[in-house]
Amino acid sequence: MKNYQRLILVLLSALFLFLSFKELGFFAWFSLLPFLFVIYKSNLRQTAIAGLILGICFFAGVTYWMVVLPVKYTWLLLTPLLSTGFIIFGIETYFIFKKVNQRYIRIFLIPAAWLIIEFVRSQTRLAFTIGILGYSQHNFLPLMQISKFTGIYGVTFIILLFNAAVFESVLFFYEKRRANFKFLIISIAILVLFSCFGVISFNNNLNSVMEDRDLNKIEVAMVLPDIALGYKYMEGGLEIIPERYSASSFFKEGTELIVFPESMLWGSMDENKEFKEWMENIEKEERVNLLIGQYLGDENGRGYYNSALLYSPDLEIVGRYNEINPVPFSQYIPYRKVLGFLKFLDFSEINLITGNDYDAIEYEDKGKLGINICYESTIPSIARNIRKNGAEALFVLSDSSSLDKSIAPWHHIIFSKVRAIENGVYVAHCANVGISAIISPAGEILASSELSDKEVLYGTIYLNSKKTFYSKFGDIIMFVYYIIISSITIFYLVSSKPGKSRVKRLNKK
Repeated sequence: MKNYQRLILVLLSALFLFLSFKELGFFAWFSLLPFLFVIYKSNLRQTAIAGLILGICFFAGVTYWMVVLPVKYTWLLLTPLLSTGFIIFGIETYFIFKKVNQRYIRIFLIPAAWLIIEFVRSQTRLAFTIGILGYSQHNFLPLMQISKFTGIYGVTFIILLFNAAVFESVLFFYEKRRANFKFLIISIAILVLFSCFGVISFNNNLNSVMEDRDLNKIEVAMVLPDIALGYKYMEGGLEIIPERYSASSFFKEGTELIVFPESMLWGSMDENKEFKEWMENIEKEERVNLLIGQYLGDENGRGYYNSALLYSPDLEIVGRYNEINPVPFSQYIPYRKVLGFLKFLDFSEINLITGNDYDAIEYEDKGKLGINICYESTIPSIARNIRKNGAEALFVLSDSSSLDKSIAPWHHIIFSKVRAIENGVYVAHCANVGISAIISPAGEILASSELSDKEVLYGTIYLNSKKTFYSKFGDIIMFVYYIIISSITIFYLVSSKPGKSRVKRLNKK
């Protein structure tokens, strides 16, 4: 294969991957075929270069919105760093082709090579989950229901399995000059099986079905202030107060919980006297609870917490959650002792202190609420741990004012959709400037706002105590998969007779 041919195929894979995240999820099912052919026809050095080019092109496309951030070169630094994942996948797959001649084993090994990279990208305080392939299918809700068992990685597995099966089918025809659809039938059968399960699961989690289960519910009013980044905290909280619902009430009749987005108040309620006075006037007649994002200083003066506070109708604090995983190099420096030299990447003026408590907040006599603040909802393990600890609904408080009108706020909604499915809970996603939505446990968007709307979004949240398999056991299915495929591969390599490698055979030809 000539270099220009490799380049064309790599760019084709990058294009398919990019389109998969532009509401054209169909392309994901064939996105890695060109790259797999490049790997099969290349040496190790050529494979690594192809992986680098593919990674840079793909991540430059799905993260281009980062150019609106105050530190624009973050995008230029992050893109090649993320591309190392494609280099590693290419090298892993190169050795799979070189060492394993059994096509059935390769079909299941190639997804394993990809999944381990996605999983690692989702761990630690440096987690960055944008571009995980499973999210491309967020609109294919029947298939997404597999996330109740496997998390988002199960969807990625099905996509990669299909890519690998199609590749082996085409390769078999290329080498043998005859068709063999056995590999493709296997992957299609697995896809159909999980899709059928998804249809049943989806129907069992329809909003109307949840209503019939006589679950506790909360009538929610999410306030969307639409306050630009430079105008927050200028009027003591008055700038986030919405317009009245009617002449007789500030909020729709029956509202039980008012929700404001992330970091809407600086300091305690007493430090925002105008806002507190407004709330006191509302509480005299409407008697609602309040959930609001606040920056709260540490008692020892070490810095600030990015917190969500739940207030009773008497404006007493009845619950608090501190953000566990702020945005790295935007809200804080993770692993400061090691990565402190990267301070120049941190454009925030706040030294955020990270929380470490995954407990849910008790809501009256109805149940427990889980909180994710902004970036946390992109990391599956945080929502899962909070759900495991008793959360019966999930609230995502976000502030997208630094992202302008880019596609990033819509991507954020996609993460919340998947968290709802994985954990079998309703999600209320409340954003300043960004898109807000109420999402069912099946991933349906029941109500939503437009980007940069200034309004109040009303909806109903049902508290569901029944946990999904994923909520209880996390990624255990993926670990079992790795144990099985590793055992089979080791047995195959040990029992196989020594023979000439594929590379040598190709050289002879």
